[in-house]
Amino acid sequence: MRLSFVLFSILFLCAACTLPAQNLSGYWEGKIGITKTDSLTIGLQIDYQGDTLYVELDSPDQYFTGQPVTKVSFKDSVLSFRVPEFGLSYNGSLSADGRSFDGICTQHGQKFGCRLSQGAQRKSFPRPQTPAPPYPYRAEEVNFRDRDGKRGLVYGTLTMPKEQPKGLVIFISGSGWQDRDETICAHHPFAVIADTLTKAGFATYRFDDLPTAIFRKSTTFDFANAVQLILDSLLQRTDLQNVKVGLLGHSEGSLVATIVASKDKRVGFTIHLGGVAQPFDEILLYQSEAINRASGKLSEKEIMNSVVINRQIYEGIKKSKSKEDALERIGKIWDELSSQLTEDERQKYNMTPEGKFTMIQTFSSPWFYTLFQIDPAKYLKKIKTPVLAVSGEMDLQVNAIATGNNLTKYLKKKELLRFINAKGLNHLLQPCSTGSPEEYGQIETTIAPEVLEIIVHWLETGL
Repeated sequence: MRLSFVLFSILFLCAACTLPAQNLSGYWEGKIGITKTDSLTIGLQIDYQGDTLYVELDSPDQYFTGQPVTKVSFKDSVLSFRVPEFGLSYNGSLSADGRSFDGICTQHGQKFGCRLSQGAQRKSFPRPQTPAPPYPYRAEEVNFRDRDGKRGLVYGTLTMPKEQPKGLVIFISGSGWQDRDETICAHHPFAVIADTLTKAGFATYRFDDLPTAIFRKSTTFDFANAVQLILDSLLQRTDLQNVKVGLLGHSEGSLVATIVASKDKRVGFTIHLGGVAQPFDEILLYQSEAINRASGKLSEKEIMNSVVINRQIYEGIKKSKSKEDALERIGKIWDELSSQLTEDERQKYNMTPEGKFTMIQTFSSPWFYTLFQIDPAKYLKKIKTPVLAVSGEMDLQVNAIATGNNLTKYLKKKELLRFINAKGLNHLLQPCSTGSPEEYGQIETTIAPEVLEIIVHWLETGL
């Protein structure tokens, strides 16, 4: 489950343009002023290949590097690029000395000043577990159209061992748009797990989330429908006949896996990594309290006041009869609570006009509202197949203890459950110091080796 607050994100594609008169080669870096107190570092790597200019965009604060950019141009000393699919554009003018670009970065109508200057050292983030070709197995691009055959819907990678696969594992990512590797902070956890499982003799399928235009209008149930489409399609392949199939979900992906498994008898097992088994409001309240406590920025009293504020807002959503009703309720609750706070308290608890705008934008998505209406217990009670659940003891985004308790409580065939609360691991199942999401990119390990061993051993012996 991703964090409940909204981060400014830079999305990148790739581009090339004709050679400009000025030599722009090198690394350019600057900061985007998101708010008065918050900024985001971005970098531009510019290189030449013959008469062609190649550009890569970095966001080192978010551990993104080397992302190619499209729709770039340099004309009359103005550098510009745009990514229409994500509502992102940049226009900057080269200074007289040729050492900096002064420009504006625009995303979804919001404008942010950004000066890019030469001279900074480009950052790199080692990820030693990320697999690289050549692979000792077959990796195949496998895509599916929607049920009407009108548009591409699912794009993914099927990995097949050299011998007859021992089973097929379909991966389901967590909250927020994710690519097939579930890339986060330059980590590619699904690629690492798929590589491990395929080397152990299992076929795997990992896929990008729905195309962004569709994803923005989708809910958890739509994600479950996509998994059903994948099952219908993959199980028609001759090389996957009579192969036991299961679902591996991380975070919210485990809820999607549970929903599908509760009604599809073809699913023979499920694997929950950092999985959820609690109502959404409980997860968000836990997240807020745990992360604020780990940050050390608020006193214990302030943390609990924040929990009280959030609980009232979430209760308003749960009591609502529609998304429109929910937005009206939380707007009134917000205004009432904000009026009772001092200006300093409003800043501490983000009860500002900007905070309200961000909250309304987040809560107005079909996905967010629908999650409040889902009770995981309803689906867990219908599961009759083996379940492996591995949570991190230091997970600050999903309460591992609550997950274990609820799985034990609601799964009818408790003898088919193996739950592990792994010591010293965070929500991504990395070895960590505090469990804070701020550590994710600082840690070189993508996923603890012992977790990979647990998954393989369970698949080979626990089914």
